[in-house]
Amino acid sequence: MANEIDIYDAKQLNTATIKKFLKGGGNASDEELAMLLAISRNQNLNPFMKEVYFVKYGSSPAQIIVSRDAYRKRAQANPNYKGSEAGVIVLSESGEIKERNGAFKAPNEELIGAWSTVYLANADIPIHVAISYDEYVQMKDGKPNSMWANKPMTMLTKVAESQALRMAFPSEFSGTYGEEEFDIPKDVTPTDDDRYNRMEEIKKNLSNAKTLKDLNDFHKSLTKQEKSTYDSRFEDARERILKSSEVLSGEVIDSDSDVLNVEDF
Repeated sequence: MANEIDIYDAKQLNTATIKKFLKGGGNASDEELAMLLAISRNQNLNPFMKEVYFVKYGSSPAQIIVSRDAYRKRAQANPNYKGSEAGVIVLSESGEIKERNGAFKAPNEELIGAWSTVYLANADIPIHVAISYDEYVQMKDGKPNSMWANKPMTMLTKVAESQALRMAFPSEFSGTYGEEEFDIPKDVTPTDDDRYNRMEEIKKNLSNAKTLKDLNDFHKSLTKQEKSTYDSRFEDARERILKSSEVLSGEVIDSDSDVLNVEDF
């Protein structure tokens, strides 16, 4: 567990380590990764404990996603937190709108929303949130995706509770989204500009690599397709580094070194 905590030491961070928590298939920039890490560190969110993970789709901005349990954990540690409630909002057969406690409705009722209330010792009025089902249900091929189709009430109450906790403790959770409310972009196909920018980024990183470790760390961050495409360029960079007198603080490395092996490409 010590190693998991040590990862927050800036001296030990590297792009490859952070990127293993990145979901969505996008290529986050170093600036985005630094921003995501800073939020995680400043808010005591630990990716190793699955409290937080990062999402990057295509050219969309990278996002930090927080689990509902992490919101609860942080709220419970705040001395002003006095508990919370959550439930669904339903439409009865007679047309009456009702709030139910928990993720429950009768068979003849329609789910139309969810609510959550957070009670605070330092506030006269509780924080109350009500949200609409139509605004948050996540769709696939014109229908709710599998999770929302099977557990719509559970998913919606999680969204409402996460929002209420963020409103109650804005300094604790600013800049984050709950995992159930993150909207996956409908089109994440890279554009020609995306491909060109990524190509230039890879070329720049290869040119800037000073040691085999730099090259190896960057290689690990690439997708399988990118590794295949830029195989020859990595070999050229490897040969350049091996010939340089600056390799690993001036130490000469034998060409058979396994620090970075072309077979790994």
